[in-house]
Amino acid sequence: MQREQFVMDCWFDSGCASFAQWHHPFDGGDAFEAAFPVDYICEGVDQTRGWFYTLLAVSTTVFDQLCYKRCLSLGLILDKEGKKMSKSKGNVVDPWDHFNREGADASRWYMVSAGAPWSPLKFDPSGVRETYARFFLTLWNVYRFHADYAALDKFDPTASKMDERSLLDRWILSRTNGVANQFHELLVGWDIHKAARLLEDFVVDDLSNWYVRRSRRRLWDENESSDKASCQHTLHEVLTIISRLVAPISPFMVDSIHRNLHGTSVHLADWPVNDSGSELPPRDMVLEARMDLVRQLAEMGRRIRVEAKRRQRLPCAEGWVVGGPDLTQMHDLLAEELNVETISIEEDLDRFQRVELQPNRKALGRKARQDLPAVLEALAALADHEVALNDIKSGRMTISGYLIEEEDVEVRRVERPGYSAMTIEIAENELSTDVSLVLDMSIDDALLSKGLAREIIRRIQSQRKEMDLDMEASIKLEVWLGEECPELVEYDWAHLRNETRASHATLHVGEGPSDAIFFDVDGANISFKIN
Repeated sequence: MQREQFVMDCWFDSGCASFAQWHHPFDGGDAFEAAFPVDYICEGVDQTRGWFYTLLAVSTTVFDQLCYKRCLSLGLILDKEGKKMSKSKGNVVDPWDHFNREGADASRWYMVSAGAPWSPLKFDPSGVRETYARFFLTLWNVYRFHADYAALDKFDPTASKMDERSLLDRWILSRTNGVANQFHELLVGWDIHKAARLLEDFVVDDLSNWYVRRSRRRLWDENESSDKASCQHTLHEVLTIISRLVAPISPFMVDSIHRNLHGTSVHLADWPVNDSGSELPPRDMVLEARMDLVRQLAEMGRRIRVEAKRRQRLPCAEGWVVGGPDLTQMHDLLAEELNVETISIEEDLDRFQRVELQPNRKALGRKARQDLPAVLEALAALADHEVALNDIKSGRMTISGYLIEEEDVEVRRVERPGYSAMTIEIAENELSTDVSLVLDMSIDDALLSKGLAREIIRRIQSQRKEMDLDMEASIKLEVWLGEECPELVEYDWAHLRNETRASHATLHVGEGPSDAIFFDVDGANISFKIN
């Protein structure tokens, strides 16, 4: 045996891969010419001097041209502190731990969405768990919601075609169109991490937290209806598109979903975005803008309740939208989300506001000097600030011998007693406009009864879930209301029994037995038992 004295760079053989894989030039040339140059190569940044360079050098030498059209140089994977993984340091992550616990789908999605592929990745195991819980569990729960009711209703997506859809259905289909096209454009532009984040936010925020949550009651109806069928068709269509978008990144769970929806693998299906747009539902930008405003108003309503210290499940009698586009068609949707009996349009915000005068201490200090305390006390004692403001404007307001002028006070507009409001600024037709939401914060016995019923329903439904009861399962229910509880009227008691599927229900006044489940609402003791 003799040692070869002249050895080429060990990267030379891999640098020949673009033609050696076809056994070129001994293959006749057809296969090579059909595949040269390759569309895309990908390796770690450490291959800049190795594979990337030798491919380029050999191809340029032999063919006088590049052998690849695109090159993605991946950043290195570091530990969560940004340090290089090393067995000696004990910071190496075993990928099989995550494959076996959260699954390969969640691991792949996390690796793609955590940062730009060309940047170093600080691998945090808790990030994989969060991805699994936030995205994949949410997507699976949406699918199960559709599948469970589809099985109960014997839904057949091929049996009929929906020509008319509700506003909510048209909105989610329009959003699906927009997200799919944007997802495609981001992939084409190599912003893969942004594409993954976009789709994840859509599934969690738009599909699950808004569309499904607002559609649950539509599928609870045991009677057949066009609205119920429209919801099923819409979910089937949206889940199909999402499965096909997710598949290139995380291929396993969505393949199971797609097979259950269509009977075929997602990996044999067409990509939903094409030049004709025939695979996607129509887009309605006006509807999307209106629904976005409704969601902003819903969030404003929650903040109003928090600031007013009013429970979310205690209804308000009325709500008003002041300014902005006409949302009449969405008032029922907004009223249900806000837990308001009725929503209407109001043109005049002044109806809910009053003038409040606050002293301008700096201006009054220069004018009144040592008499400032007396002037401030007199201003604070004013009974009608609107009348006082008119007197100030007309030059008829004097206190302690000093003429009070407009620069001596600050004029504010605040809600009248019994109302709470918030205002946002939106852009419409390239102009900015204010939209206000006003809620009637008064309370009566009817509202207290409705609010009490909803609190009890929430606890019972939570207990049903904990007991792992079937959706259709009936229960025997006993409820005890403490002496300090508001009256639960018959209509709300009937609503409670229907919502909780209580075939037998008994309402008691007083303290429940020790084995009952206890909770309190605004200091009132309530308990219940499920059999």
